[in-house]
Amino acid sequence: MPKVYAWQFAVRTYEIGADERVRLPVYLNYLEESATQASAWCGYSYAWYRAHKRAWFARKTYLRHFAEAQIGDQLIMQTWVSDYRRVQSHREYDLRRADGTPILRGRTNWVYVDTESLRPVRLPEQFYEAFLPSGELEPLETGVTDFTPIQGLRHETSRTVQVYEIDSAAHVNNSVYVAWAQQAVHEALRELDLSYTPFGREIEYLRSARPDEPLRLICQLVGLADQRMLWRTEILSAASGERLTLDLAVYSLSAPLSKRQLERLTAPERRLSP
Repeated sequence: MPKVYAWQFAVRTYEIGADERVRLPVYLNYLEESATQASAWCGYSYAWYRAHKRAWFARKTYLRHFAEAQIGDQLIMQTWVSDYRRVQSHREYDLRRADGTPILRGRTNWVYVDTESLRPVRLPEQFYEAFLPSGELEPLETGVTDFTPIQGLRHETSRTVQVYEIDSAAHVNNSVYVAWAQQAVHEALRELDLSYTPFGREIEYLRSARPDEPLRLICQLVGLADQRMLWRTEILSAASGERLTLDLAVYSLSAPLSKRQLERLTAPERRLSP
């Protein structure tokens, strides 16, 4: 049996948006904090990693949303390690209300890194006994493969990395990329008066954005079916064109599309001004 760490906490007022529901990037903060607490519980605290010049960097995160947490909710997060490889590991997350209502299932592929060289290093043998991985990845259907590909509405924008987006590892925090991708989709849909909620997400981190680095964001509707839509967002270095992050996000539509909305979403590719 794996070591399962459980953490109970309340939704804080600064974590919610105007609708009094937890903002999408905050769920990534929950995952990161849970992993940090669980590691300390197993004997490897934040201070231990700092002292040994080691850190875990996220390579890919999978999310499946079931309900939205809101102000007043008491939440319970359970997390455990599901596999253990040479330089990487998968960690599972199960977030529920205290009454058992499912909120989110998640998984992150973490890579173990030397913070001086920023290169992956082999996991210590003692980690296996400390974390006791389950040995298998549990089913986690994000919905990103449930669509026939289309080339729909496209939106491109730009931004520069801000100093407040840099975390203690001296790079842009994992949750910030989700915020950027969510904003890009919001801008693309601004004129269509659509109501939608998160369903699933797969976000791949290829290279950390650097402080003050100019970026390009290109998002496009690439799937539409069963009152769900799939958006593909690339975050690129504006200088080199190098891809930093690839975000595939499924949203559930709150109501059927009107004819006008459907025509706009599936129109030939067009680029909107930043």
